[in-house]
Amino acid sequence: MTLKYLTSSTNSAGVTYYYLRLKGVKTALGRGPLDSPEFLARYSAALGDDRQKSRRVKENSVAAVCNAFKAGTTYKTKSDAYRGTLDRHMAAISDAYGDAPIAGVKPHHIRADLNRLKPHAANDRLKTWRLLCTFANEANLSPINATDGVKRGALPKSDGHTPWSADDIAAFRAQWGIGTIQRLAMELLYWTGSRTIDAVRLSPSMVGSDGVLSFTQAKTGGKAYVPWTCTLPAWASSFEHDREHLFACLRSGCFTYLETNAGKVRSRDGLSNLISAATREGLSAHGLRKSRLTAIAEAGGSASAIMSWGGHKSLSEAEAYVSTANRKAVLIGREQMQKSANT
Repeated sequence: MTLKYLTSSTNSAGVTYYYLRLKGVKTALGRGPLDSPEFLARYSAALGDDRQKSRRVKENSVAAVCNAFKAGTTYKTKSDAYRGTLDRHMAAISDAYGDAPIAGVKPHHIRADLNRLKPHAANDRLKTWRLLCTFANEANLSPINATDGVKRGALPKSDGHTPWSADDIAAFRAQWGIGTIQRLAMELLYWTGSRTIDAVRLSPSMVGSDGVLSFTQAKTGGKAYVPWTCTLPAWASSFEHDREHLFACLRSGCFTYLETNAGKVRSRDGLSNLISAATREGLSAHGLRKSRLTAIAEAGGSASAIMSWGGHKSLSEAEAYVSTANRKAVLIGREQMQKSANT
């Protein structure tokens, strides 16, 4: 069956959320899988709600501002990944406060909305509120920008995704042999240091005559350059073993390296779940990116090398890897051959 009026958006973590869109009204249905009894029950209930079908967006309401913002230039300049995040938060805002007049929204209303969410989600929601309130104020739909004075919440201290250790990589290779999709997915993510949203669309066509695989990142728009068949720089000579593992796993005649058996592009949500299910708890697909960038820094690669391979747009992000590697090198008595950019 085809589920009518169904749309979806995927956030930067690779999680896909589904919505029912009827007559301009978007109802959040949560995550899939689409064929689960729980999801179909939510879909059926939303589809059968006559009030939802007949509901119209009120003029100058919060929902109307959400719709107008999505039709504007600012929204269209955002990346596909970030538009997915905005869509998810605007759908939640419209569901909760859609009929309220935008001119009546005050800072304490926004703080009350943020207080219901976890820290990271609250800060993401605040970014969405800022865009909507700025848009409404500049369009003379609201006399104030209701987000003025609303501050970001403090986030719990965390190092984020756990990098894979050499033992983790070795254990995964021992468990998943060459020829399995799990092994191919891990080797591609590990070698390229790409995010799942980019890894699922990597293809042979992205490899230039110079032997470098290059692609534009969906999340940041930054350009990434990954050595493919070209000679590795001297500081990366120890990486040749990893590249041999990847090439042993690559399949011929494919459109994208990680395509499904049916020849379709794999979803980034599916790729993330594939890696998580195939390894020990606590490790993720994004952890492989951190492992590659850490390996570059510890091998003596400069911040510029990390920026090129990882596609960073900010020098400070790449410099953090070099700084950590330098501090570690002092303790183990191994000097870096290249200085960090921020001397």
